[in-house]
Amino acid sequence: MRVKIESITDRGDLDRERLVLRVLGDADIGEYLLIRTGFEDDKVTTEVVNTFWFPDRPMSRGDLVVVYSKSGAPKRKSIRDGRTAHFFYWEQESPLWDDEHCAPVLLYAPQWVGIAPQEPVADAV
Repeated sequence: MRVKIESITDRGDLDRERLVLRVLGDADIGEYLLIRTGFEDDKVTTEVVNTFWFPDRPMSRGDLVVVYSKSGAPKRKSIRDGRTAHFFYWEQESPLWDDEHCAPVLLYAPQWVGIAPQEPVADAV
């Protein structure tokens, strides 16, 4: 993957709590989603608690992606060496990462399929 989770910062403080991701190679962050999963016995579980799907936005190698748990408006800021910090907000009313039974997982999903909920279900094959 071209993006990795670097850290969880200020756990439990909604105003400051955030995930910091680093872009390892040019990528579209819209091909990634973050999920908050269960965590037991030193590993993540298949329980999905929350999901954050990034909007389409090109990223360059060395950029930072910062995802705050709180509400806010996405923005960007230039940082050293021509890189950019991209800020996103998960829009939660309470901290996400102060629970030792939850962990972040970053998924790379450039292809996906969805249907409208009102579409009829196809007959089983």
